[in-house]
Amino acid sequence: MKKTLLFLLAGSALTLSAQQGQAWVMGHVGQTMFEKDKNLATPGIELKDQLHYGLGVGHWYSDRWGLDLRALHSDLEADKIPGAPTGDETHLLLSGLFNFRPGADNWYPYLAAGVGGTNVNKNYSPSGKETTRFNYHGGLGIMGKPAENFLLDVSAKAVSVELPKSRLEYLVTLGLGYTWGGGRKAAPAPAPAPMPEPKPEPKVEPVAPPPPPPPAPEPPKEVAKPVPPPPPPPAKIVLDEATLHFANGKAELGPDATAAIQKVADGLKAYPGDYKLEVSGHTSSVGGKALNKALAKRRADAVAKILVDSGIPASKVTTVGVGPDKPIADNATKDGQAKNRRVEIDVQVKDGKAEVRKTETGTVDAGTPAPAPAPKKKAVKKATK
Repeated sequence: MKKTLLFLLAGSALTLSAQQGQAWVMGHVGQTMFEKDKNLATPGIELKDQLHYGLGVGHWYSDRWGLDLRALHSDLEADKIPGAPTGDETHLLLSGLFNFRPGADNWYPYLAAGVGGTNVNKNYSPSGKETTRFNYHGGLGIMGKPAENFLLDVSAKAVSVELPKSRLEYLVTLGLGYTWGGGRKAAPAPAPAPMPEPKPEPKVEPVAPPPPPPPAPEPPKEVAKPVPPPPPPPAKIVLDEATLHFANGKAELGPDATAAIQKVADGLKAYPGDYKLEVSGHTSSVGGKALNKALAKRRADAVAKILVDSGIPASKVTTVGVGPDKPIADNATKDGQAKNRRVEIDVQVKDGKAEVRKTETGTVDAGTPAPAPAPKKKAVKKATK
């Protein structure tokens, strides 16, 4: 039976590792507490609380729902009876997980419930033979990432084993393991709207030209006037870049940020030259690096969508999730973290006919509306990129 449990555990790990979202493999250790006076092999004999250990795998299929499979082994021994026979049991627990904090950056509590099987040694089986019985269980837990690719889990479960009467066991378990995945793919940029077909121009009948006028008499010769200087070159077009700030853990845009993005789009639609836009998302250092990279990409994609909806061709816009790798302020302070939670729109032109000026919205704290944008007045020439 133990070989069968290990085979099922290994097979489930291979299956779960091929899914999308966060997955993990984990070692477990904890304490098993038996319901008193429930050793059904020998009525009246109570079981001593024991240490248990085992392995498990799991996977979050969405921000809300996940699956956990673990095998836990513990010894069986009668309490306060010297020389009583010893035995062991192994629980196989398949649990559905419900996340109470979907979208949280690091730590999230969950509810677990499911069914499984329990293999019991012959000394503590009602039939006097090694047997496997059905169990069902439920409990609560909390997961978190203390470091990159490391997962910590603390859970408490009640397991009811049918022997054939039910025996209740309480399991408090600590798990430490390796985790991977959990990134989200950015939604593709929408295709640009088709250009309207030009209307046919009305036909104009040709008109015979009028006869040429008689030649005018030659004017008297005048002294040559000095040639005026050439007119000055046309004024350069001024384009806008923008730096937009976000609330902690959020990718939603406020009205001031939307207005700044549309201002960038309006200037570019009037610009006759060639250009590219790079939209880069940034975060503070709070939370795991992988989650911050995914959050930064979602922020950049949200800004890019407004640019495309405002008339900028999607082929001219690229997005990148930088995460916490390029801070512009000290992450040790809340003010510095607010400045680092940003998206930058970088305008890249290929000639010298344009000047670029930077517009920046105010910083935003979690749950606090963004202040009015404060554009910078100083214009900076944009070099060829």
